[in-house]
Amino acid sequence: MQTENVVKQKKRGAPNAGKVRNTMAKYLFFVCAAMSVIAVFGIIGYILYAGIPAFRDIGFFKFIFGTNWSHDAGVYGILPMIVSTIVVTLGAILVGGTVGVFTAIFLVFWCPDKFHLRYNGNNKFLQKTVACINKINLRAVFDQVIKLLAGIPSVIFGYFGIAFIVSAFAGADVYGIGKGALSSALVLAIMIIPTVTSLSKNALEAVPQQYYEGALAMGNTKAQAVFRVVFPAARSGVISALILGIGRAVGETMAVNMVSGGRVYFPDGLFTPIRTLTTNIALEFADASRGSTLFAALFATGFVLLVIVLIINLSVNLVPKEFKGKRGNKVLHGAREEVVYEKKGLIPEILKYVAMVFAALIVVILAALILFILIQGIPNLKWDFLFGESSHQHPSLMPSFIATLYTILITLAIALPVGIGAAIYLVEYAKPGSKVVKVLRTFVDTLSGVPSIVFGLFGNLLFVSLFGYSVWAGSFTMVLVVLPTIIRSTEEALIAVPVSLREASYGLGASKIRTIFKIVLPSAFPGIATATILAIGRIIGESAALIYTSGMLITTAGAAANPGNMAPTLTVFLYMCWAEPTNYLGYDQAYATAVVLLIIAALLNLCVYLIERRVKKKR
Repeated sequence: MQTENVVKQKKRGAPNAGKVRNTMAKYLFFVCAAMSVIAVFGIIGYILYAGIPAFRDIGFFKFIFGTNWSHDAGVYGILPMIVSTIVVTLGAILVGGTVGVFTAIFLVFWCPDKFHLRYNGNNKFLQKTVACINKINLRAVFDQVIKLLAGIPSVIFGYFGIAFIVSAFAGADVYGIGKGALSSALVLAIMIIPTVTSLSKNALEAVPQQYYEGALAMGNTKAQAVFRVVFPAARSGVISALILGIGRAVGETMAVNMVSGGRVYFPDGLFTPIRTLTTNIALEFADASRGSTLFAALFATGFVLLVIVLIINLSVNLVPKEFKGKRGNKVLHGAREEVVYEKKGLIPEILKYVAMVFAALIVVILAALILFILIQGIPNLKWDFLFGESSHQHPSLMPSFIATLYTILITLAIALPVGIGAAIYLVEYAKPGSKVVKVLRTFVDTLSGVPSIVFGLFGNLLFVSLFGYSVWAGSFTMVLVVLPTIIRSTEEALIAVPVSLREASYGLGASKIRTIFKIVLPSAFPGIATATILAIGRIIGESAALIYTSGMLITTAGAAANPGNMAPTLTVFLYMCWAEPTNYLGYDQAYATAVVLLIIAALLNLCVYLIERRVKKKR
């Protein structure tokens, strides 16, 4: 009798215990999701708090509209930098936005899936070669080209800009420098092309296929259907892509710093040396001591930059989404390529070839960038430089390898659980379309749009105060940088898990929390792995956020093995070769480091491709 009572009590207690665990898990996941809200308000509050002394002592309007900046004279006005930032960004979006949109059009409508080469000879080797080439998915290859371009660290674009763009313009520049607004705009244009292309491609694929078919049925050519029907229907998505491209351009620091010239002038000419808001912080921060007016003025500059970028990124929400959530329009992928329609309308046909030319231009740029880095860097790749003992007189990459590895491990150890937990709450617990979900996703997107230099300022203000310049400070800063990437990618992976799997688990008596950990997360593992790889790529490629937290100091491998010490990551080391050259550190070491980063970026890109390919095969 006593045994029966115990069994009954256990049966009555089991559901209650499961409900308690589920409730606790729900609140824990909500706290993870709320971390983006806390981070955004924390960044804004800390940057504003540190910049208030500058607004108070200098005067708000005098600071914003002042035309001179001189640390020695104690004069701080950022109007020339605001104007330079606007001019450079407009130039970048005019060139990079145009190229990116037309490249997306080519990728969706005219990029063939495969080669169609023919060989009628008897040479077996050539027959096999042609057969192998015809098996290549050209669309997938081109898509990987765009992703590889997006994964290259910005400092490498800076070196590319110095070697090609600045050198090409040096002859046309009366000063013989070649740096200035035009060089900065072109480097930024190349950097924002992947962002604009990817988002514009998604917008074009979201247009219902009936629009395309209806245009063809009315007797339009393919070019007319694309440029007069489908493209106008996707204009809201394209506008959103351009806005996000603008936000990316405004927040870029290191590449612009290397080609802008660094002078506080208004951009009254194409080759006038200029200084943007981001480069002003990068150039002046080394001379700013805590508590000084310069220190406060730089944080006030960061606050102005943050407000501008947040306004730009939040304005995306004001653009109406006609076809939100619809993807993968197979008809738009050239299914009717073989059908010939009546030729009429000259402009759409011209635009078709413009799209092809711009797409080819991107391939040429990427090929030139890769060849330039390989030609300059491979001769300098020596075992002693890669893995030898490091010192001030004989620097090597070994400490940077260790610092990069530590930064990755510490960052992921914190960001992965928090990011996955936030995604679980948004997908599994929150009501679809609720205001809470909209607010949380808005803050996640807002956090993703914060410029790297602002993350660096926040990390310097908070984490450096706690840990000093160290790998710990850099890692905690990078948690905030990669958190939006992990949340968004994991969220997409969880949404892709069929509802039927959850229902089957519930039908067998499993609790919600058990279903999540035993069914949903294992099914979404490829997507989570992709999010992890993307986060690793962002950590490796980051420089601005780590310069002001992990620091720039040539150190030994033994010192780098302690995360409490200052140590540069690979990308920071690459930037040091330009910013702080010595007799032992210069362009030769920079190009060798760039080769290492390029190989890492290519390997990470390959891993993402293989995972996505495996997921598509399963589906």
